[in-house]
Amino acid sequence: MARKSRRNKNVEAVSNQIIENCENLIDTGAYIRLSVENGGNETDETLVVQQMLVEKFIEEHPDLKLAGTYIDNGFSGTNFERPGFLKLMEDVRSGKIQCIVVKDLSRFGRDYLETGYYLETILPRLNVRFIAITDDYDSSRKEDRENISVPLKNMVNAMYAKDMSKKILAAKDAQRKKGNITLSKVAFGYVRSEDRHKQIVDEEVAPFVRMIFQWYMMGVSKKKIADRLNLMGIATPGQREKTGVLKVPLEQTKWRTDTVDKILNNPTYVGDIVTGKLKQSLYKGIKQYRTSPEDWNVQRDMHTPMIARDDYEELQERSNKIRKVTRNWHLKYMEDREKYKDCFPGMVRCGDCGRPMYCVRYTHNYKTMEKVGIYYTCSAQNYANNYCGQKIEENLLKILVMDQIQILIKSMCDRKKLLQRLKSDSSEKNAFYEAGAKVRMLERKIAQAEEKNTVLYEDYVGGIVEKEDFDMMKERYIRELQNLRDDLQIAKQDQRMLEKKTDRYMDMVSNLEKYLSDRSFNEALVQELVEYVEIYKDGSIHVCFKCMINLNRYRCVVTDGNGKSVTSSIATLKMGPTITGQPSDYTGVVGGTATMKVTANASGLKYQWYVSKDSGKSWNSLGSDFARASVSFEATEARNGYSYRCVVTDVNGKSVTSNSAKLNVIKKESWELPIM
Repeated sequence: MARKSRRNKNVEAVSNQIIENCENLIDTGAYIRLSVENGGNETDETLVVQQMLVEKFIEEHPDLKLAGTYIDNGFSGTNFERPGFLKLMEDVRSGKIQCIVVKDLSRFGRDYLETGYYLETILPRLNVRFIAITDDYDSSRKEDRENISVPLKNMVNAMYAKDMSKKILAAKDAQRKKGNITLSKVAFGYVRSEDRHKQIVDEEVAPFVRMIFQWYMMGVSKKKIADRLNLMGIATPGQREKTGVLKVPLEQTKWRTDTVDKILNNPTYVGDIVTGKLKQSLYKGIKQYRTSPEDWNVQRDMHTPMIARDDYEELQERSNKIRKVTRNWHLKYMEDREKYKDCFPGMVRCGDCGRPMYCVRYTHNYKTMEKVGIYYTCSAQNYANNYCGQKIEENLLKILVMDQIQILIKSMCDRKKLLQRLKSDSSEKNAFYEAGAKVRMLERKIAQAEEKNTVLYEDYVGGIVEKEDFDMMKERYIRELQNLRDDLQIAKQDQRMLEKKTDRYMDMVSNLEKYLSDRSFNEALVQELVEYVEIYKDGSIHVCFKCMINLNRYRCVVTDGNGKSVTSSIATLKMGPTITGQPSDYTGVVGGTATMKVTANASGLKYQWYVSKDSGKSWNSLGSDFARASVSFEATEARNGYSYRCVVTDVNGKSVTSNSAKLNVIKKESWELPIM
């Protein structure tokens, strides 16, 4: 029994040791990426081979435990916005992953600046180990962290990606011209072949495609064809592709004229394939762009046609004639609308009932539909219980409104006073030029900061700058660059507002005087000066004028039925600033950098941030160090739950207060950070 007891103790000790070793294992994420540069070819870079290599490496190392495999299939290494990579970083920040293993550095990324920043700044701060198998790189080894070859390899990978982008696109164009096309999508009535290079007729759908062409050649309109297909319960191309069914319930049918039109104008149905309509650059993730028709590649007789080529060409010729007629009709229609357009859009009201009056174009020749005039009628005539019947001819309304404008101009257009006002108000002129100088200065500073950032990394790669200095200076440059960009955005906004205000002011000075002798109707002048016009049954009108542009002055001219007028006194309007972008809540770990930002719409703005430590009951100014549109400060445990808001003040002393934003600080052990 004693011998058996000792044996049990030995077994128990071994078991405890195994449990202790399992608890000390590092949760490891395997990251696999097959780039768009591979084009899906089965090489040693395939996903399966990468995954086997990485997972075997983790299995052979007793200190590592596979906690998850993260895969990005067909994503370029020059862009870090990849779903698998983003999920990996999310798990890293939540504490699920403490180590990342990749086949080589190029699988992680090919942008040398971004890759270097992750390897040398982000991952070390998160205490995450990084291993590149074939590059023999392990961040847990001090000699690897200080090895200059890693940044050099990142630079080589970036150059490789740029060169590979050009080669791949050239190779694809060559294959396309030879007819070797991989179909990502097929036309309605076709299915892909097994090798995805050909389109095969879908015998279930093909009769309906042929029916669409037959109907149209018989003279049935596209609208009626869509209606017939809806009544038959035929699935649209999108529904067919998504669900695989041909018949759908009548309430789910979605055929439209444009859906029919796309089928009728698709050369696929005569056996042709058109490629090269869209192009893109694989490097840096440049978006697709449309090419001109002469650059398209047309491959004839690539698959079994559904429609005879002669019928299709006849149909296209007919469609071109219809489009030409439609285009000519539309042009004439627009000419007529321009000739008889509404000169008071949304401006005419009924003074008796208060309802809007709308424009009516009338004709005396119903055969030619020649428009001979316009009148305005009260919308109350459409209500049986409250019929108004107020009407006024457009020509009469033009004369009456221009008379009122003449009275207004004569009373306000003193050119000498306007020029004196412009000359004496030098603050606005100075502000305009100062705004331009500020924009140019900030743009220079941003260019200098970006140059500093690049030089810093190159110095680090060259061994001139130590890693600790590089990390410190990199963080400082990034913070400085962000502040400069925020300031530039605000400065450009102020500049644009001053430019608009100055241009409109000068237009007023140069144009008002000539209207004194010109009594003809001027639509532009009406749109600029008139807010609305009220029409009364006794023949009188009331014109409500807008603010006199940049003079910010209002007054009203009231006219009775006998043409007698009286003018009100002038009131000056001073508008305050308007907040266009509110500050947002910030969530981050202890020691992180919290940023609060506000944007406002006005010129000469001043900012002051305030903090509340009691959930908004009281607010205290943060002082001159926080008198900016965008402010940054350290997220500490003591500041957790604080609220921040900004008071924005314009040149006239008018202020507006932003919404409050809350600071949420998380302890480092939780690491519940948003994805970077």
